[in-house]
Amino acid sequence: MNFGGVGEIAAGMRGDTAKQLGIRTDYDRRIGTFAQSHPAVVYPCYPKEIRLGDAVAKDVYCYTNPNQPVNVPWPYGTGFDTMGWFSHCFWKPYNITVDFTDMNLYIARGEAA
Repeated sequence: MNFGGVGEIAAGMRGDTAKQLGIRTDYDRRIGTFAQSHPAVVYPCYPKEIRLGDAVAKDVYCYTNPNQPVNVPWPYGTGFDTMGWFSHCFWKPYNITVDFTDMNLYIARGEAA
């Protein structure tokens, strides 16, 4: 589970994922950024909804990277077959608890205690 990500996006996704899900993508707005410390070109995309359990964001600003392959080995990628990821802006309205003993993730809306 990735809790990081910098910038203004709520999530990011591979280009194939955005295409398969029919997510509106603005290919006229090329953005130069970095992914795993390497230059990358991404495009704004606007999914109708992103969700992880009860944690939901609707009509949010995201990125898609049409050139990002699946399962790029470390250190040039995560080494996982991921379709997308949630960025810091998605997590901000929630409190998150990670239980490494039972391998559970708890998400609750509200201010940090």
